[in-house]
Amino acid sequence: MRSVAFLLTEIIRAAFYFISFLPLFLALSHFRSSPAGVLLLLLISGFYLGGIVFLSLLVLTKRLFVGSLKANQVVTAESSLGKRFFFASTLNGMVHYSPFRLLVSGLSPLTAYYYRGMGARMVPSVLTSPSTRISDPWFVDIKENVTIGGDALILGHAGNGREIILGSVLIEAGAIIGARSVILPNVRIGKDARVGAGAVVARGTVIPDGETWAGVPARKIVPRSNAAGA
Repeated sequence: MRSVAFLLTEIIRAAFYFISFLPLFLALSHFRSSPAGVLLLLLISGFYLGGIVFLSLLVLTKRLFVGSLKANQVVTAESSLGKRFFFASTLNGMVHYSPFRLLVSGLSPLTAYYYRGMGARMVPSVLTSPSTRISDPWFVDIKENVTIGGDALILGHAGNGREIILGSVLIEAGAIIGARSVILPNVRIGKDARVGAGAVVARGTVIPDGETWAGVPARKIVPRSNAAGA
């Protein structure tokens, strides 16, 4: 079964790459006698056009064959919902291991477009690092001016033996998620809250507005002056 799933995934990936880069190959072939500057311009524009096509194919496939996914439930890999979830995760994983990863990070206008297309609630002001990983965008709600650091991982699922716990993640406006931190499902991070670098925010955690949490598992950081006064 795993071999079949792997083969199907690789076929889909190859088909998406072929479709995405086909216009570039055709253009370069047609204008192969053009000056080097023209070819370079075609190469750059063709790459970005291919990226848009690639992201659009991922979004379209997810919407056609997966549809919406509901959080706050427990599924198994053998269930219909579990299979849909794994297929959606496979599609989303393709962009993180593709040459188009930079198009869904930083200041790229395609970041919010892609994640919203995959089911997330996200505004264009969200700033992510190229190495940020939003594993389950369909379970994520990220408000205005949120910053997510490098190698941060936001998960909408957690394994529990043969079961998979699906849960939502809400990150309120102005929050900062530190580098290499891990956000597990069923988490709410309040407005202007801070999650320290390398922190692990456990499932079910609620971080109030304006607080700073760090550590494994993440806990509230009390300023030294407050701690001394207490």
